[in-house]
Amino acid sequence: MSERTIFERRHVYLINKEFQGRFAAFVITILIGYSFILLLFQKLAKSVSFPLMIPIVFGILIIFIGAASIFYSHRFAGPLFAINRATKEMTKGDLLIKIFIRKEHNVIFHQIAENINNISSNFRDSVLNIEEKLILLSKETHHLSENIAKGKSKTELDSQMGKILKIEKELEAIVRPFKVC
Repeated sequence: MSERTIFERRHVYLINKEFQGRFAAFVITILIGYSFILLLFQKLAKSVSFPLMIPIVFGILIIFIGAASIFYSHRFAGPLFAINRATKEMTKGDLLIKIFIRKEHNVIFHQIAENINNISSNFRDSVLNIEEKLILLSKETHHLSENIAKGKSKTELDSQMGKILKIEKELEAIVRPFKVC
């Protein structure tokens, strides 16, 4: 990562060139459509001389711009809905969730979905690994308590403690990559 001051970072305007380019094209298309409709109604107003032409023009423009914005916003509202729904389920503990984004949606949504799927997969693997180690730890501590009750020798108890300490280190290795503080 290059070292930039906060001031310099604020002036990087093209963060996602594909999405921002498409959005700019959408806005330009809306403005061209707006201009076209306005010109059409100006010519129509000259020939018809209709006193309610201005409210009709504005009404049609509002409908046109509203429909166009709903059509365009659908392209990112769908992926955001899917990501939101999946992350809500993940916060409840469901690590089997996978996010699928359609091909026609923006690349950034595919990247976000892939990152979230990777996080879920990593957590799932870690939890499964921890569960496995906890079962082993439980068996070893139970075995140790039985050996203590039976009065086994110190070397046997030390061997059993060594197994428990090994499992403890394995659990620490699983948890170590996660930053929680």
